Amino acid sequence: MNAMAIGHAELYIYPEKVTPHDRISSPQRIDVVGTQELLEVLVSMPAETSFSVLLVINDCVVGNGKYFMTHETVTILHEYGACVGFLVKPLTLLREARQEHQRRYTSQDHVQQ
Repeated sequence: MNAMAIGHAELYIYPEKVTPHDRISSPQRIDVVGTQELLEVLVSMPAETSFSVLLVINDCVVGNGKYFMTHETVTILHEYGACVGFLVKPLTLLREARQEHQRRYTSQDHVQQ
């Protein structure tokens, strides 16, 4: 984490169903300081994962949220303070990345047949 950053997001990840190829296979905490880092963590989560987010600015928690991710969507279970709407943009980017991956995967299947 950048020592000069005044804020970060702490993600507490609790995978519920994992497969051998999942990069995150056990409960853990991951700190991120930017949208790109956050998106990379979301992409690496197993399909069925509960996770919490604490937003921290100057060592003070300014928001928290609890979520559940599936293949299709992320359900917002709770959001408070600065976490209200915090994941909207990253989740939109994640959905677009998944749709693009699915289109490419489907196109490759058609080409191989």
